[in-house]
Amino acid sequence: MRLGIDFGTTNSSVARYDGARLDRIQLDPANDNIHVLPSLLYIDRAQRARVGTAAAADYLARETGRPVKWEKRIVGEIDYDGADMSYVQAVHVMVDAAAQGRLLQYVKTGLRDPSYEGTQVFDRFYTVDELIALILRQMKNTAEDQLGEASDAVVLGRPVQFSDDDAITARAEEILFKGARLAGFRDIRFELEPIGATFYYHAATQKRATALIFDFGGGTLDLTIARVGGADAPEILATHGVLVGGDDLDRRVMQSLRKYFGGGASALGKRPLPDYILELLDNWQTMPILSRPAYQQTLEELRPECVNPRGIDALKTLVTHNLGFELFRAIEKTKKQLSDQHLAELNFEREGIAIREWLTRRDFETLIRGEVELARAGVLETLRRAVMKPQDVDVVLRTGGTSAVPLFATMLAKIFGAEKIQELDLLTSVVGGLAIVAHQEGGAIPACRARYATPDAPILANIRAQSERAYEAYDFRIGERCYTDQRYTLTRLPVELSGLPAIRAAQADKHNPRADFLQFDLTRPARVFVAYDARIKPLPAWLAQFTPHPKQIQIDQWGAARYFQLLSRDFDAGRVQLGGNGESNKAGSEWMNYFVIAQAVGA
Repeated sequence: MRLGIDFGTTNSSVARYDGARLDRIQLDPANDNIHVLPSLLYIDRAQRARVGTAAAADYLARETGRPVKWEKRIVGEIDYDGADMSYVQAVHVMVDAAAQGRLLQYVKTGLRDPSYEGTQVFDRFYTVDELIALILRQMKNTAEDQLGEASDAVVLGRPVQFSDDDAITARAEEILFKGARLAGFRDIRFELEPIGATFYYHAATQKRATALIFDFGGGTLDLTIARVGGADAPEILATHGVLVGGDDLDRRVMQSLRKYFGGGASALGKRPLPDYILELLDNWQTMPILSRPAYQQTLEELRPECVNPRGIDALKTLVTHNLGFELFRAIEKTKKQLSDQHLAELNFEREGIAIREWLTRRDFETLIRGEVELARAGVLETLRRAVMKPQDVDVVLRTGGTSAVPLFATMLAKIFGAEKIQELDLLTSVVGGLAIVAHQEGGAIPACRARYATPDAPILANIRAQSERAYEAYDFRIGERCYTDQRYTLTRLPVELSGLPAIRAAQADKHNPRADFLQFDLTRPARVFVAYDARIKPLPAWLAQFTPHPKQIQIDQWGAARYFQLLSRDFDAGRVQLGGNGESNKAGSEWMNYFVIAQAVGA
């Protein structure tokens, strides 16, 4: 069974098309739209994950309103060996000891950041592909349960671009691929989200037409111009992506509320809170930073000179009682109401916080004029890429939850004419088209697929250690054992290595000095990474041809964190020989054997 999945910044959905019938899966019975799963994750201290409205309900019940309790805790040690000194430095972090769980939202937006690897949830680090897999796996399982059939094939929607940098977009697509693979899919293909909506409209219209698809979701605006309808397949003429989404509109409303939390204009020698503090209110996930002791002290010091000291008190309540998510839910509710009515009340009253704002549609439209101009410029750029004028477009199709904001329909009508504007199913037209593409066995096979081993196409083969101890290939992931003879597990690794084929070594071979110790075959050219115990100085001579990598691997050895430095070297396909872990004059039971990861290149 082949599925289409729209994994969104705010909402996600899944569908199956069998050539005659489109089945949208009921993902979240507690949601207003049961076919849509809010892209929310709540992970508790026992590492149990809840998804969708259940995640929001758990967070609101267990975390909202409770006091924050920051404590400094040791999370590990770093061994430092310099030219003239050696020492061990303890690593501390500040943790909210009262927290029972973490709520995660906008995971997809994190893919825009090339430095974002994942997040720590209590005593476990999750790479970002793991977080994505938690959502995709639930969607996959729910679809299989409802349709009564197993599925290992998916067409996964993706934005036209995650970033203006093509390398960041390629990295983001590979992380999505990793997440889908970890969720249990094997045949993973991608289709641009607005092209999904194109196929949805194409299947429902008999007359050939030139359409512009305006797909405006929570994280991005994606645009496509295509010829659709009739017997011929859709013909894509141009695509374009704009890095603006519905969460940016929520942020604008929140900025207008800064006056309740110490913002405002200077008066009588008094000043508002500085921008570096107020900017942390723009996202509910950054608000808790202000609850940390250092920021709380800063707020107290600024209070006497602040134009609005009661606003500082309200700010302290907001951040020390985890009320940010609830406030943003109220903002989103008000935003949705303004799509259907011209006046809505934003009412948020808690101890020390009293927000009662009547917001008109015109007020809201004034707040978001910058985002409207970005959308307008994106539409004009798409026309330019298609070498078309507005009169060449027959129909404009709006989809995505943010496209319901009336000002965007007005903007489109001014460019194309109101008679051309149509509204598709805002939340499920993209996934419907992705399901159609999946049924046709379409979608693009990502180039990164060649990096990942399958039972029929291994990358590492004929692994043999000189000691004759068992060595084996496995997928390199957090939680996996790194040795065949010890239960030490991987606890932190760069997301770029997550899911790649690796060699599980024998820890008992940790002192072997032979230069021909380990041999294996590469079925294709690859960059071979060696993760080497960071405490061992100097490195064996055979590693001189390897290049140091800036990131580290962390493993758990009976409750103690051990750190491994990464080195890499490119090899052609064929037999590879690596030396042993130690030199003949080195001994010490604390040393760890190295392990190997292979990243196929030229893929």
